[in-house]
Amino acid sequence: MDDLAYQVGIDPLEIRLLNYADKDYSNNKPWSSKSLKQCYARGAELFGWSKRNPKAGATRDGNLLVGWGMATASYPVHNNQGTARVRLYADGHALVQTGATDLGTGTYTVMTQVAADALWLTPDKVRFELGDTKLPTAPNSGGSVAAGTVSSSIYVAAQDVWQKLIKLAVQDKKSPLFRAKPTDVVVENGRLVLKANKAKGEDYATLMKRNETPDIEGSGHGKYGAGYESGRAAGPADSGHQDDMAGHSMHSFGAHFCEVKVNPELGTVRVTRWVSVHAAGRILNAKTARSQIIGGSIFGIGCALMERTVRDENFARYTNSNLADYHIPVNADIPDMQVEFIEEHDPFINAMGVKGIGEISMVGVAAAVANAVFHATGKRVRSLPITPDKILGATPV
Repeated sequence: MDDLAYQVGIDPLEIRLLNYADKDYSNNKPWSSKSLKQCYARGAELFGWSKRNPKAGATRDGNLLVGWGMATASYPVHNNQGTARVRLYADGHALVQTGATDLGTGTYTVMTQVAADALWLTPDKVRFELGDTKLPTAPNSGGSVAAGTVSSSIYVAAQDVWQKLIKLAVQDKKSPLFRAKPTDVVVENGRLVLKANKAKGEDYATLMKRNETPDIEGSGHGKYGAGYESGRAAGPADSGHQDDMAGHSMHSFGAHFCEVKVNPELGTVRVTRWVSVHAAGRILNAKTARSQIIGGSIFGIGCALMERTVRDENFARYTNSNLADYHIPVNADIPDMQVEFIEEHDPFINAMGVKGIGEISMVGVAAAVANAVFHATGKRVRSLPITPDKILGATPV
């Protein structure tokens, strides 16, 4: 896209907008949600893209060539299923279990928050257990499936708990909700109340203690396409969107903007500014999500500028299988990175409206760096990593 933009004399961002896909032309399906234009606009604003000199090789900082590049990020939502078990105790704490994993991406923290939110508890009242095959089955942490499926399974399990409590209340002669229709009862601030008269109701702890019920257990399946529900609804998860989901293409989207400075005599490249803006459905925890985007972008920068495996031609073994010979970015290689998210509501994706961000952070990063290198030097490097020898040996376009 960047190469085409230069050949026809159009700004690289503008050519993407001119070719914006309002539906998925690979299968002719509409998007379940797509906020890529908003990602472009916000990223360009944060980066100052409008100030960019369109001529390649024309911007300098002393003896260094300065280049600005950008690229699009897109990653499909992969279908998977997770299960969870939630046990709410009358004394006001809860146990949440699912056989998920935490690779350092914040699963412990985020799922504790999801459970606390769905159960109207503070996070310190929730014990979240994962990482054991004895626990309810959950997907692995790969393909950007964990956050969406695990959070949805916990949410659905929490709603199962509330439905059991509502059933208990409407059958209890001593309850203010006795003989009410279950569909007329909602949960607010941990209280079961009538929709039409929210002053009429009681808290779950009182209900459970009166009925000598020390705990209530619920289970849930968090399959993609189960249909979005409010994160604090107390009704059964609505599966009515299953058919709607099948008719939609589901992707996360984003945009990366990059500034590089190139030493024309040495061929060295340094990334000096970075902006990423993404739209990935509901963001469960802005802090951990931002960290994950930063980490993925650093992976991509490493891919673009230094990471390469070398095999022995005779034995096919890696000759640089250690961190002395396999180069990766360190703090000194990475600038302060700006990351933002576009608020996005996806009604079809899953019960929590979460798409996942594990891979989207890396997609397009190397392209943005390479496009910035071209803008700085006027030389198009078409193989990675972009090492000094390639900069010095490349032919100007």
